[in-house]
Amino acid sequence: MSLGAEVDALRDRISQILAGEEPELQGAVINELAAIWIAGHRVGPHPHRSHRSLLGPGGHRAEGDRLREELLALHTEHVRELIELYLDEVDG
Repeated sequence: MSLGAEVDALRDRISQILAGEEPELQGAVINELAAIWIAGHRVGPHPHRSHRSLLGPGGHRAEGDRLREELLALHTEHVRELIELYLDEVDG
């Protein structure tokens, strides 16, 4: 199965769980998941694995902070692109 198909399938499952919930709750859940995903990106040894991260040795907090800031910026950019895509589908 392609990544796109896997994304669509998982998104559909999650959408069913969130359907009918208040928008504030939906947003809070999505924010929690994004924060967990971004916080999980570290530089240096992974805390739950015996091998070293491919991102580099050392586990320096500042390096990890920079990495997470870059990921957050890329994530925000991608979300904006998806918003435009979905708006185009609705509008047109």
